[in-house]
Amino acid sequence: MPKEIKGIIFTEVIPQLIPEVSTAHLVSLGAIVRKKGRSDLYLPLTDSLRKIQWVKAVSLEAANIEQEMEAQLEPGTIVSYPFGQMKHSLGVTDTIIHTKSALDSMAVFLNNFLKLNVGKKRRDFKLDEFRSLVSDRDGVLGQLMRELEPWFRELQGIRDEWIHRSCVRNKLVFGQSPVGILPIPKKKLDAGLQAFDMPITAENFWSTKEFLEHNYLNLVKVFNAIIARCIAIESRLLSEPLSPDIQAEKSLTVFPFMLTQGMTVAKIKAKTGPFGF
Repeated sequence: MPKEIKGIIFTEVIPQLIPEVSTAHLVSLGAIVRKKGRSDLYLPLTDSLRKIQWVKAVSLEAANIEQEMEAQLEPGTIVSYPFGQMKHSLGVTDTIIHTKSALDSMAVFLNNFLKLNVGKKRRDFKLDEFRSLVSDRDGVLGQLMRELEPWFRELQGIRDEWIHRSCVRNKLVFGQSPVGILPIPKKKLDAGLQAFDMPITAENFWSTKEFLEHNYLNLVKVFNAIIARCIAIESRLLSEPLSPDIQAEKSLTVFPFMLTQGMTVAKIKAKTGPFGF
């Protein structure tokens, strides 16, 4: 049935962009912190969730570009799509930018949540000192800090190279390639196109899909671990058990919109991918 809606924020069930993050856990944690009047403390974690969405969105776009180009391959044919190559590079770079930014928001949150009292320039997972402080204050998160230490360092190295010194480069690869048509160098990031002088192997290059999934899944792993610890810690301090609002979970959307005038809504058009409805 159409819905008559006048001047209110309207949320509707839409396809979830990041199913890797449990909406049930988000709703449960939200109910707890609102009950305890601690919502403001969680604003950096909300920012992080928004940035994770951005990582997923630009990852989908970069992967889609490669898939479109691969779909055009046929014997004796070279596929040329300069704008697509540029967008692929931008998308891959954006995943790194927003992944680091999402982690920074999580670090800001943990600094406050765990009362680490670390200054602004030192709240960063790339720093041994900050990870050690997190580990000392919470053993569960400390185990995660140790497990993902190589990734934190790797991510920072890629970001510093592509953002502060050079940029990501790509070449279209036709013929035999175990890493797809638009591989991403694992080594010699400062070599520009000369990085592609290395053999096109899985040892030297990421496929686009592998690169995007590697960073995104590690990012989500950190976020989910923090959410789980927050639920466990905040729940211990509740005076009485709290049941989340199931209806709130059903209508949860991280892309809210609002109507500024009354209208009868007969249809919602949801665009779930980078291209087309």
